[in-house]
Amino acid sequence: MNVKTLESKPEQFDECIKLIEKSFNYEDPFHYDEDFKLLTCPENYSNCFFIENESEDVIATLFTLPRNLLFQEHSLKVLFLGGISVRDQDRGAGIFKSLLETVILLNQDCALFFLWSDLSNLYEKFSFYEFGLIEETAAPNEVPFNVTPFNEEDKDKVKIKYINLKDQFLLPERNQSDWNHLFKSSSIKNHRDEKGNFYFLDKGMDLQGICHESHPINAPHLDNYSSWIVNPTAETSNALRYMGFLRLGNLELLNEFIVKTSKGRLSLLEFDSNIIKVEFDNELYEIGQKDFIQGIWGPGQIKEWAGLIPPIIVFGFDSI
Repeated sequence: MNVKTLESKPEQFDECIKLIEKSFNYEDPFHYDEDFKLLTCPENYSNCFFIENESEDVIATLFTLPRNLLFQEHSLKVLFLGGISVRDQDRGAGIFKSLLETVILLNQDCALFFLWSDLSNLYEKFSFYEFGLIEETAAPNEVPFNVTPFNEEDKDKVKIKYINLKDQFLLPERNQSDWNHLFKSSSIKNHRDEKGNFYFLDKGMDLQGICHESHPINAPHLDNYSSWIVNPTAETSNALRYMGFLRLGNLELLNEFIVKTSKGRLSLLEFDSNIIKVEFDNELYEIGQKDFIQGIWGPGQIKEWAGLIPPIIVFGFDSI
């Protein structure tokens, strides 16, 4: 397979985006490049993989984004995967599998691999399993708040509120470039209400009519927008959706993080095929990879593990 990156061949950018937009059924006025700027910006070209055929036609893409997840003083290196597409006439030939294996091989220093999709049966074949839960509330019929776009002072406040979430959650680190992309995005609206609550609304084709990030995270709902609530209560009657898909990566790094955050109560001892051997409170257990991921981050969290490992938050802007 002739695997390239946009760093080595930037002239194929338009062809890659064209294939991705065809695969995702994009329609005007939406543009993948604008909706997922973190993934497609030039500084990330070295992580944007694609395959050419002998005629130098782009036949498959897999764009990736290295991220650090933060929790308190801890940091965990992970890889986000997006922009997955294969040309119609080349599907079923194992092209995506080869491209994914190349990406995994080149990123053996990542503890976890993330992707977002609704194709559970497909990605489970590649050891990606649904994790986490998001509650999606209906748009309320309330008197709307008086909302206005962020000013410069608001932006500084939002940054502080976001980074403070790492005291409770495991969440992506955002550098200044990330914040610039978020605040300048023509795909995402940013608003504050008269009470000082901050909201990020809409995102391209996928998240129209949704408030996918607010500060504080329990801010009142805005009129005409449904809202995402992470880690919902079990009693909710609203619609639930998975946060995304996870695949285990470098288990040594993951184990180091788990041991530290669980204060030594939980550790990974061995990973053989799909079976993981763990030690919990000095007892040995064997558990499948899917059950391990969901046992920590849900759905169906193992009751005895509750509170040991911080819950993951990946807001709409960061999910790719």
